[in-house]
Amino acid sequence: MRPSFSAALTLALALVAGGKAVARDTLSSQGGGKPALPAPAALTRESFAERRAVRGVALEGAETSETPELRAMRRFEEEAFPRQGAVIPGQPEPDDSAKGLPAGLEGRWGGTGDIPRELRSPERATAQAAPKPNLEWLRQLALPELPVRWEPQVIRFLEFFKDDPKGRSIMSAWLRKMGRYRAVIERKLDEQGLPRDLIYLAMIESGFDPGATSLKSAGGVWQFIPGAARAYGLEVSHWVDARRDPERAAEAAARLLKDLYVRFGSWPLAFAAYNAGYGAILRSIARFNTNDFWELARHEAGLPWETSLYVPKILAAAIVGHNLKAFGFATIAQDAPWEFDRVEVSSGISFAALARAAGTKPDVIEDLNPEYTSGRIPPDRSTVVLRVPLGSANLFAKAASEARTGEKLLPVVLRFGETLDDVAKSRGSSVRELKRINAVTDSAELRGGMTILVPVRAVPTTPAVPATAGDNADDTILVAVPDRVFGTQGRERVFYRTRDGDTLADIAAVFDVTADNIVEWNNIDPDAKLQPKLIFQLFVREGLDRAGVMLLDSDKVRVVTLGSEEFLELEAARRGKTRLFYSARSGDTLAKIAKRYGLTPGDLARVNRLSATSELTEGQKVVVYSPTPELPKEITTKVTGAPPTKKQALAMKDVAPKNGKSDGKSGGKSATIKNTSKTPAAKTIAKDNGKTAKAQPAPSKKPGNGKR
Repeated sequence: MRPSFSAALTLALALVAGGKAVARDTLSSQGGGKPALPAPAALTRESFAERRAVRGVALEGAETSETPELRAMRRFEEEAFPRQGAVIPGQPEPDDSAKGLPAGLEGRWGGTGDIPRELRSPERATAQAAPKPNLEWLRQLALPELPVRWEPQVIRFLEFFKDDPKGRSIMSAWLRKMGRYRAVIERKLDEQGLPRDLIYLAMIESGFDPGATSLKSAGGVWQFIPGAARAYGLEVSHWVDARRDPERAAEAAARLLKDLYVRFGSWPLAFAAYNAGYGAILRSIARFNTNDFWELARHEAGLPWETSLYVPKILAAAIVGHNLKAFGFATIAQDAPWEFDRVEVSSGISFAALARAAGTKPDVIEDLNPEYTSGRIPPDRSTVVLRVPLGSANLFAKAASEARTGEKLLPVVLRFGETLDDVAKSRGSSVRELKRINAVTDSAELRGGMTILVPVRAVPTTPAVPATAGDNADDTILVAVPDRVFGTQGRERVFYRTRDGDTLADIAAVFDVTADNIVEWNNIDPDAKLQPKLIFQLFVREGLDRAGVMLLDSDKVRVVTLGSEEFLELEAARRGKTRLFYSARSGDTLAKIAKRYGLTPGDLARVNRLSATSELTEGQKVVVYSPTPELPKEITTKVTGAPPTKKQALAMKDVAPKNGKSDGKSGGKSATIKNTSKTPAAKTIAKDNGKTAKAQPAPSKKPGNGKR
């Protein structure tokens, strides 16, 4: 007897629940015991590397580094302060109305005392009101230098840190780590005349972890996003991420917080702007006609959910910091203060080589210099002041000299458009070796003007051509361009091959043209992202400095009109194929023709823009990209059992391949396109001299605006 549908559904739901629920046995009619549930299949983990290959750029959030404390804190917030519409099963609706605070309690109590509607769980008829907590203990608390308002969210966080084992574990870890950077942060806050209690904002942001990164690309102890970091003088590059520098980031954060306070005149609003952006807070103030943070947090769409909790969380942490004994944290041993010496060292030295010379481990150097993210002193500056363990400046100064002579590396400045593959070919190295030396995981982050290191042993005796890039010396590069006429007086044509990360705006800026120009001169959709290995024809002003740009060698470029017969034949020849026209006979199908030429029906259907099941009519012309210039005898014998007759051969090769005469695009010298097949299909063709821009007249299309 087969199981009923309800039984199958119950079993499926149990499996989906991942073991959190057990399916009830509804097969009692089968008699005997309950059937054993199959073991749940192992979860398939997604591959970030594969997704990166599909996207073409790094995954947002794939490289996040969240401490256990921050992760546990986020889970608590989701449970204690459900987002609008969220339901926590089995939990009663909390009663967060005014709690009858004891008289004389310091701080302010304003508003209705209700949790904002968007933070409440939906009403449930069966919910039992939670007993009102005893808040007498708040009377004894010392207050921080920040304005405290006894809102329910603040009290809930205080209770979490005081009574919940998870909350106590989180706060214990944060208080312990605070000892390492406290002196540095407080010194920077003092310099700006700010309250020292702003250190608790850093506690909430990162738990004092310089390596913390968020889903929104924020990083460092103060969680700067790259744009804000650069605006406040913090370098964010391949070699240096100053957001991770506890000193410089604290100085930048102090200036940012001071600016926000000057604008808003309220620490709660300044904190909210630090979290959500000052523009979002200004819009919310104007929309709801109030500059009271707590009032904004009460209303639907007043503030982001995270921001409405961010401020009370900071205030609660500051209150705990001023009342360690009352919260049971008086015995927490803080980490040793961040102390070090400084020594000036030469650029390009790896931490591994420096550590070996100094008789220590690379971790020691990395821990004191977290801003150098590639495990190496940046090679794009002459010297760097490095932090070293206290009392070891002389040792590391000597070790740096030894490490410098031990590593045989040469700094090279990348040209715009140059790739690691280009550098590897010109320097006799390999892409893998260059990636290892320069700690490169994503080639798209390498841009023109960036300095990388190459092995000195790999420098060739004959240097590469300085400002051109092409394929192998005997290859001609086929470039398909639009069938349009351009006004290019006073300009000369160059050819640029795109690479990962290129944008129309970047290319236009380098070549002193506009994005609209690039769109007009090439077959480009201005709204689509540029992909690697597109070849642009660009008409640049005469005398443009090309030293820092990677261009194709114009002597190797063959320009043809996109979609022309010449283009189709030369493109086929470049792939070692011959473009033939086959005249269909009675009874022919795509499958039969494909078999005769050693192809697949899908190949023929794609080339001729047909369905794989399309029926052919007698005399219909079928384009065939044949691996040989004629139908091979062995294929014919296999198909028909005998060599083809002269009439059959003529039918199979109705039109002979042309010799690729120029269609008016250009003229001049001749060059040979390399044919990869070992057949007499290579042809001699006319080659463009790269100096003119003559094209067939055609109605020109209006270019896009080029904005991205």
